[in-house]
Amino acid sequence: MKMASEAQITGKVLKANGKRVGIRISAGPWIDGVPADLIKVRPKNGSFPAEIRAAFTVENNSDGREDYFEADCIRLMPGHPLYAAAKAAA
Repeated sequence: MKMASEAQITGKVLKANGKRVGIRISAGPWIDGVPADLIKVRPKNGSFPAEIRAAFTVENNSDGREDYFEADCIRLMPGHPLYAAAKAAA
């Protein structure tokens, strides 16, 4: 798990490596097979800037060949330093 030491979530804003970005936070319930305590953090504009990508593991399963596009996503589980802040803001 990579993360900038000064990374923080305040309300609906994620800050890391000096960059701030508006976010949407989603907490379950999820479909079967997805942990119930998973929290997903997504940018409001569809993709995280390079500074955020350098601080976190960012997932994006878009497939341009199939015209399937999705927003970047950071998955947080209990034990992650930002989990409590994300849960409080969800």
